[in-house]
Amino acid sequence: MNEDEIIKRKVSLSDIIHILNRPYPVKRIRISQGAFNFLPKKAISTLNKMNIKIEVIKLKRGPKTKVNQDNIFMLYKSDLSAYEISKKLKIPLRTVYYHISKIKK
Repeated sequence: MNEDEIIKRKVSLSDIIHILNRPYPVKRIRISQGAFNFLPKKAISTLNKMNIKIEVIKLKRGPKTKVNQDNIFMLYKSDLSAYEISKKLKIPLRTVYYHISKIKK
């Protein structure tokens, strides 16, 4: 059974009680930074008393990119212009410029 619980949204004390009433024992709660900021202090102290570890995790935000940045990097290093890269990969020119700027940083 899974002994971890992952929380990605804002929770209340009643949500914590609901998690603890699962049919399997919860040993660790992994919670996003944003949700942890809204976690009541009473819930944190109660979980600590029950020997349940709270681990704050950093989650990536937004959708995954549909463009492989490595492909853009390889084409950029082979002296293709941004316009040629956009035509070859069939992606918007602005997207190519965005990824090139990320590569340069």
